[in-house]
Amino acid sequence: MLILTKNKWFLRFIISMAVGMIFGFFVSEASFALLKESDARSPEIIVLEIPEGTSERIANGQSIPTIPENMVFYSGDKLLVKNYDSVSHQLGPVWVPAGTTGTLSLEKAEKYLLTCTFQTGNLLGLDVRDHATVDIRAQGVLAIGLPSGILLWLFSLGFTPKEKTSLGSQAE
Repeated sequence: MLILTKNKWFLRFIISMAVGMIFGFFVSEASFALLKESDARSPEIIVLEIPEGTSERIANGQSIPTIPENMVFYSGDKLLVKNYDSVSHQLGPVWVPAGTTGTLSLEKAEKYLLTCTFQTGNLLGLDVRDHATVDIRAQGVLAIGLPSGILLWLFSLGFTPKEKTSLGSQAE
């Protein structure tokens, strides 16, 4: 059996890692391309309207169908709360008197659970996500490429070239 030298082991490792990273790049970028529509946008102002009669519905234990219990945003977005109800409402740190508007800036990517007077459970979940930066994209490539390259290298160790035999040394 042919024994591989250190240089050949290293060369196999480099080639395997390169193939793994190329594979990781294509898989990661394909994933980001599929998710691009929701992520690749500039910060927006999202309007949340509290309809008239909300306080009465909440007092009776009825939910407001136009207001979701959880919302997804991206860092930099602003949530504009328009209160058309006859009663003041609160969303986390934002107090919105009747007939006015309040703004909540969502700068930091995090999951928030805010007190909310226009939900039956008195809570509103906000999921603020980061935009896909170069760092996040590189992490995606590394998370797929490194393990793939190492596995490819380990599998390649099982395949060593057979030793060549000359015709004169074969026993007949």
